[in-house]
Order: sequence, then C-alpha cells, then structure tokens
Amino acid sequence: MKLVISCMDRRLNAYLKKNYGDAIVVRNAGANLKSLQKTLEKYKYSATEVIILPHTDCGAMKVVYSSLKEGKKITFLVEENLVSQFTNNEFNSLTELERLNLKIQMENARRIFGDKVRGELIDINRIEIPPSKEPYSVYVTSPSLPLNMDSNTYVISADKSDIWDSLDIAVYGMKINKILVSDEKLFDKIRSSYPSVTVTRSS
Repeated sequence: MKLVISCMDRRLNAYLKKNYGDAIVVRNAGANLKSLQKTLEKYKYSATEVIILPHTDCGAMKVVYSSLKEGKKITFLVEENLVSQFTNNEFNSLTELERLNLKIQMENARRIFGDKVRGELIDINRIEIPPSKEPYSVYVTSPSLPLNMDSNTYVISADKSDIWDSLDIAVYGMKINKILVSDEKLFDKIRSSYPSVTVTRSS
C-alpha cells in the first residue's frame, strides 16, 4: 500500500488526485508527522511506500516563521506539535524553512517506516491549480484515496485525535470561517471548539 503524507492546502487537491490516485492520502497543516501519531499507527506495517509531500508557499510554514522570527502568538497545540520542531534550527527565509520542513518530516517518517520513505518539496508555482473563489472552507475527514475536492477547500484527512492543531491554523492563522465535517460524532466537538465558525455536516 502506498501512503502519501501531504499538506491540507487547497491548491494540492487536483495535483494529489492526478498523481497519487492509487494512494491512501493523509493531510494536515504542513505535512507535519508529529501531529499524526494516532493516524500513522494504522499504517506502520501495511505501508510499502511512504511519500512525504510538503510544498512551497505553505501557510503552516508562514505560521512557524512568524512565530519564531516575528514573535507572533499562536495556540499551545500549534506551538507544541508544529513550531517546536524548528526552534533549534537555523533558517533565514521562508524558502529555507520549507526545505527544512521536508528534511524534518522525512526524518520523522523514517523513524516510523524505515527505508520505505521518499519525499519531495512541491513547487506550488509549477503545478496546475484549477480556478478558485473565496470564501474558502476546510473539510475534515479520515485518510482515504484522494478526494474530488475543488480548489476552494482545504482538506484535513487524519484520525480525529490528530486534527486539532491543523484546525487551529485554519481558523486562527488563515481565518477560514467554514468547516465541513464528515463524522457525525466529531461535528458537535468541532462546533463547540470553534463557536465563531460555521460548522456543517458533509458526506
């Protein structure tokens, strides 16, 4: 089984569907494996190939950069699960940080999956991105084959225990005000956690 770990960015939807249509795809903010412990447990022995796919112009990396270089406040979960991985590393630009993220996530993946891991930093300027229109939303679901999602929708596909820092980035960092949820039990919890955001059930 091929396992892809990538970012929730809406601009990757068509790319992942076209190029990794036969893979199980896990997505969160920044392709951050530290936040995916519960999710990845399920694939530790069944995955025969693991592909790490962060990208350039990444919103999650902009949050990390602004936190460490500009002192902007973030939530505890984002600090603990994402930003903390970069605090002891040198970088002087967002580009350097994005390359560093690929390196760190590859190392994280190899601790779990060994030599099955490969990775690539997707250049967002070199992939085909269908037209989109604001306002954007974020769709929360379980890992699956790539979904037929338009370019208006960010996708978090992970175990329900692993979604919260990505939602914090979507809501507080990227100011997304609509969340679509496929899990009925998760719906109420997300709605109570983000009362200022419109939360909708989606199939």
